[in-house]
Amino acid sequence: ANQPLPAHLPAALRSAFLSPFSRIGGTCHSLVTFAAWRRQMKKPPVLVLYNLPMKAAGRHIESDRGILDEVSAVSTALSRLNRPFRCHGVRRLSEIPRALSRGHEPVVFNLVERLDDHPADYNLVPAVCRASGRACTGSDSECLLLTFDKYLTKTRLLAAGVGVPAGTVVAQKASRESVTAGAVRPPYIVKPVSADGSEGIDCRSVINRQGPSLERAVCRIHRICRQPALIEHFVDGREFNISVLQAGTNIQVMPIAEIDFSLFPARRPRIVDYDIKWRPGTIPGIVSPRKIPADVDPAQARQIRDTARRAWVACGCRDYARIDMRMDHKGRLYVLEINANPDISPKAGFPAALEAAGIPFDQFITTVLSNAISRQ
Repeated sequence: ANQPLPAHLPAALRSAFLSPFSRIGGTCHSLVTFAAWRRQMKKPPVLVLYNLPMKAAGRHIESDRGILDEVSAVSTALSRLNRPFRCHGVRRLSEIPRALSRGHEPVVFNLVERLDDHPADYNLVPAVCRASGRACTGSDSECLLLTFDKYLTKTRLLAAGVGVPAGTVVAQKASRESVTAGAVRPPYIVKPVSADGSEGIDCRSVINRQGPSLERAVCRIHRICRQPALIEHFVDGREFNISVLQAGTNIQVMPIAEIDFSLFPARRPRIVDYDIKWRPGTIPGIVSPRKIPADVDPAQARQIRDTARRAWVACGCRDYARIDMRMDHKGRLYVLEINANPDISPKAGFPAALEAAGIPFDQFITTVLSNAISRQ
């Protein structure tokens, strides 16, 4: 009776345990409460860890603040599931050990997508959690670091026999005069080598030939994103987003989503640039130009699903991911990138795929938490 109660025991249950046993019916009440406590312990408390938006308004403020929609979605689901949780926002990798030490949650729901000190730091969050003895949802640090770099991802996928567009990297310190696409054939698309959410991509990112326009596009990436630029062969054709969910050892490829370019104005490049993704009204009346499930024949669907699975395995993804690919006019598939920590806010592509698959968002949250705990 003198043993202290667990610190993470919900307040209502702590109060019930501490109630006098001498009341009439007290023993029965305590047994009922103990049963409730046992049920609660089957749902270990969760730390929802996320990055705080930048203090100063930046060029990509919409994508940066989108993290708060994800935190809200996960928190709401955990509340519906009657799962104890705590949310904690961080700005630097060095803050994470302190955030972990403030509670006793055995599992971390990782929503960290950016940190202030170094662009790649956020990929180390799973490693820090593991070193602290905490389970962590999503892909591990090795996978996150790999897929953070689009060029490194290309090399891994090529080695696994997965098609990717040819590309070359232009270092940030390269002079404008030295910008060249090398052996990459036109047309081109120029993007940051390490960025998500279409950051750094706009209507000027698709270039038809080498020359001043290509040089300017590369210099914009260097100046705005402060990182190397990736010059990639632009695959003109259809674009697909494939969401993948792991449940235990089962890897489920969810319904295929396709970007509906028929909704685009005639002269707008057939790409999902930053404005289309984050600024409503860029395409009048359209919030998200996706079609799900995509209109593909059975052979194409098998090809797309098989490619998504092989890309998932090649890069060592866990729990959930989104794989973006394009199909050229000859039916050849090219993987553009793997987002191993995709946006799961309500209007994003991954929840849309869950809905198309008939998987409630709460079930998704439960699944990835179960995966993480099973790895401990």
